[in-house]
Amino acid sequence: MNKQNSSLVRLLLEKIDHLDEAALVKKRVFNVTNLQMYNGWSLSKIYKLTSARLIPFSKPTNGSLFFEREKIEEWLLQNPSYGEAELEEKVNAHLKRHHQGNP
Repeated sequence: MNKQNSSLVRLLLEKIDHLDEAALVKKRVFNVTNLQMYNGWSLSKIYKLTSARLIPFSKPTNGSLFFEREKIEEWLLQNPSYGEAELEEKVNAHLKRHHQGNP
């Protein structure tokens, strides 16, 4: 294969990857492979999380595992860690709410 064809093949493979990613984001329900592609976890990590019941999943036929994208996103975003500016803003808002009217 010459250099031009090699570049064309590489470009086409990149486009296919982008299309796969776009289709994946639109899916409502993931299987294990989809979840692995979505967040980059290893299959081992996914199975450990489900075995420990740490991640929301369904197993409708006592076989395949399924994951609802929205529930996975909520789970991933629980227990946020705030940056210094955002934390200061939250503290000030809290103080303002609880000390209104007090001298």
